[in-house]
Amino acid sequence: MTSYTSQKNLAAVLFLTIFLSACGGGGDSDSSSTSANTPDSSQNDETAQPTTSEPIISAPIIATPTSQGDEPSDGTPNAGDNGSADNNVQAALSANNQFSLARTSCGLNGLSVDTELDDIAIQHANYIKYVFANSSPTSFNAHFENEISDIASVTGSNNPFFSGLDLADRLINADYGNSQYGVTENIAQSVYYSSAGNFLSTEAVASSMAKSLLSAPYHLRSLMLPTSGVVGTGMVTYTPSSKNAANNKGYVLVSNAAGTKTTTNKTFEGVFTYPCQDVTGTVTALYNETPNPVRGSGRNLRTDPIGQPVYINMPSADKVKVSNVKFRDVQRNIDVPTQLLDSDNDPYKGTNYALPTNEAFILPLTDALKSCESGSNKGGNCGLYGNSEYKVSFDILVDDKTLEQQSFTFTTGKVNY
Repeated sequence: MTSYTSQKNLAAVLFLTIFLSACGGGGDSDSSSTSANTPDSSQNDETAQPTTSEPIISAPIIATPTSQGDEPSDGTPNAGDNGSADNNVQAALSANNQFSLARTSCGLNGLSVDTELDDIAIQHANYIKYVFANSSPTSFNAHFENEISDIASVTGSNNPFFSGLDLADRLINADYGNSQYGVTENIAQSVYYSSAGNFLSTEAVASSMAKSLLSAPYHLRSLMLPTSGVVGTGMVTYTPSSKNAANNKGYVLVSNAAGTKTTTNKTFEGVFTYPCQDVTGTVTALYNETPNPVRGSGRNLRTDPIGQPVYINMPSADKVKVSNVKFRDVQRNIDVPTQLLDSDNDPYKGTNYALPTNEAFILPLTDALKSCESGSNKGGNCGLYGNSEYKVSFDILVDDKTLEQQSFTFTTGKVNY
């Protein structure tokens, strides 16, 4: 679902970037704020390996300002930054490559780097970095740059990297030419702690965060828009506020994608899925997403994750109905229970996050799987098994007329915790 907005209103259309970062109404408390989840530095770390909170995935947003000449709704960017924006170029490229590979593996066009979109994403990533390096927010929506009363000194125009209240404003302020074709924004954040100060490379973290976005239903669908053609990404690191820099490191990934004149009419023929045949290296588990794809079920994803979801979309149809789902672990010869998420049982029906009638998700319920391979939860639920092949099959009724059968096999990567 794509929402087109005026200059004054940024629509939150999907979960992540179709970018619906819970902005623009239609959401609830599940999608309105994020908070840092930083491990306490006093925790035991016998293996001297970094532990990490799962990336905090803000709700997606897609903005399409109607006129490049309109004035933004709230202020202008700071002219005299008292800090210079940084960016790990190789890490950003690592994330871009993950997104492009996921798209091309399943039949969509890849994404070319757009330096203007890069600049917009980098500036916003540095805004978020500045907030978390200098404060510990209790409530913070990563898609907005509004002033927050209890941390006013590091938010809004007091933040040296302020570039616009919301995505729409940031696009207007940057005079971004492809805004008319729709722009999405996806954001992920991680905090690592290591008693020995051993951290993964920023490139590895960026790749992991990108894969996490590809496992989050609402973000996934925004990353698989056929009309997207260019991408701009910022990846920054920081020391969390009041934490020891030797043992703690935070990461922020902001990735914007946009349609272009040549891609605006692109579509996909037939039934699109992600994962699809021969995709490898997916995550095993989803631990959080805003909006929450299992809202109302009583499930806490942080303690009871689900496996890598399967996204189904048929752009040429008005309506699809998925049935007869089978999700089989090939190696262990077992069936994994699933839950179908579609427009009929959509927990966000009637909101900006509502699923279109021609899309659905298959959510593998992995409670009975003993997939955690190490740590205190060894033998517990860490989603699907790592480095394992899964065969997915289902029937799909198209526009209440034609029944089609779909089947494919994909392979997970190592277990993610």
